[in-house]
Amino acid sequence: MDEVLFFILGVLIICLGVYDLLYTTFAPRGAGLMSGLTSTLIWRFFLGLSMLFKTRRALAGAGITIIMATILSWVLMLWAGQTLIYLSDVDAVVNSTTEVPANLYDRIYFTGYTLSSLGNGDFKGGTNAWRVYSAFISFSGLIFITIAISYMVPILSAVTERRSLSIRIAAIGDSPELMLLNSWDGKDFKSLDKHFSGLAQPIAKQGQLHLAYPLLHYFYHSEKAVALLPNLAALDEALTMLLLYVPEDKRPSNQTMVPIRRAITTFMESLTAITPAPKSLEEPYLGIKQLEEANIPLQLPEAERLDQLRKRRKLLNAMLSYVGWEWEEIANPKFNTDLDLRDIR
Repeated sequence: MDEVLFFILGVLIICLGVYDLLYTTFAPRGAGLMSGLTSTLIWRFFLGLSMLFKTRRALAGAGITIIMATILSWVLMLWAGQTLIYLSDVDAVVNSTTEVPANLYDRIYFTGYTLSSLGNGDFKGGTNAWRVYSAFISFSGLIFITIAISYMVPILSAVTERRSLSIRIAAIGDSPELMLLNSWDGKDFKSLDKHFSGLAQPIAKQGQLHLAYPLLHYFYHSEKAVALLPNLAALDEALTMLLLYVPEDKRPSNQTMVPIRRAITTFMESLTAITPAPKSLEEPYLGIKQLEEANIPLQLPEAERLDQLRKRRKLLNAMLSYVGWEWEEIANPKFNTDLDLRDIR
């Protein structure tokens, strides 16, 4: 009876591991059940450390830890499942010299060795069928482990792309209001067109990369200039100010603004599966004091338009909070002022 139980349990664990690996690596959207759970638990652990020690630098190691833990979980599920299958038959693994059936630890050793190679010959399958099965899992194990490792390479490349995009957005201005003030020429904000041009495509790409590689979300940067989410939130807030408070004839063209706004929307949608519900946080304050002090002609937005953006801004706030940022920080300086003129903003 135990042998049947071992076999069934082994098959279930292998199926879960293979499905999780293939879904995470090949599905166009999201992570598998085990990968998602592993990522969430480890991220919450690192987030707890950052709160305990009151430093976001504790989050810096979360990304690589989650990657290694995810690969390890796949390997362990395959290893455990195959070991249970070998335990389902007393003659499944025998000593190559004495033909004595292997004990538990020998079968664990034999399974691990077989998954990555064909072993070193001290143990073997006890029957022809088990020897063929050993060759099969050696071949399949090597394929799955190679897929798991290959999956991680594009993530590291995507992290570099994300840092580059973040710096490009941060260079527009230190805060949402400064993004606008830096482009005000006394008449309008049309000069923002050259900053916004070409931003929609890389932002949309980052959203799709988050869907294809959910682990990408857990690579944290404590430096604001290279942290994409705070800079995207600042850019989106600047667009909100333009759409609500700036007369249409003084805004950048819709041909540059609308694609960016929609690209940010797709980016936000790609993160909704791993961030809190928007109702869990209050809507952040929308401040335009600096614009008013600069005597920029503004219009009073309709209440209905403000209501339409409430969910969007609450979701952005929730996303920032989940990765350890506060909404107020999107207005903080982004670059190291020790290396440049103090009045550059």
